[in-house]
Amino acid sequence: MPTKYSTNFTQFELYEALVSRKEWAYDYLYCELFSTFRHWVGRNNGSEMDAEDAFQKGLLNFLLNLETGKYQFQVSTKITTVVFDYCKKIWLNELASSRLTTRATTLTLYDPANDTDLQKDLELGELIAQVRAALHQLKGDCRQLIEWFYIDDISLREIAEKLGIKESSTKQKRYDCTEKLKKIYLQLTQIKK
Repeated sequence: MPTKYSTNFTQFELYEALVSRKEWAYDYLYCELFSTFRHWVGRNNGSEMDAEDAFQKGLLNFLLNLETGKYQFQVSTKITTVVFDYCKKIWLNELASSRLTTRATTLTLYDPANDTDLQKDLELGELIAQVRAALHQLKGDCRQLIEWFYIDDISLREIAEKLGIKESSTKQKRYDCTEKLKKIYLQLTQIKK
């Protein structure tokens, strides 16, 4: 039987533990997801408190759907990916509504059965996690350049100024860094297979 400090369990064992309301399973989800989710909310116009609220609501929605049978175990999907998606949808709904400015707290149940794009979202979430892992292995200027250009949407001209190099050199450096990122990504995905 897994403990709250163990990660030596299958996705199905995690699913069963959540259905059985085992505390270690909740602890595991929190430890695995919250810091990443907090970072994601921060990059999407939210505060740490916003992240906590959205995370708790998303986790609650997931657990309610688990209990009512709306969410069933899927062999090909990681539970952490599903929970992250629930939390993400809560935050995106908060951003899109006036509730963000009024801070009223109402629970919006997310029903995956009505979401035709859920599988695409889950696959995209897995891809993003894999690319993020590869990005963390890039060193120095390469990592910074990729983050500035692709994540922060900073122009090559601005990046060139920040790095103190010519714009044409920045284009070449971006290409080289992207190739390094691809190589790391491919190595990581081969390891997981």
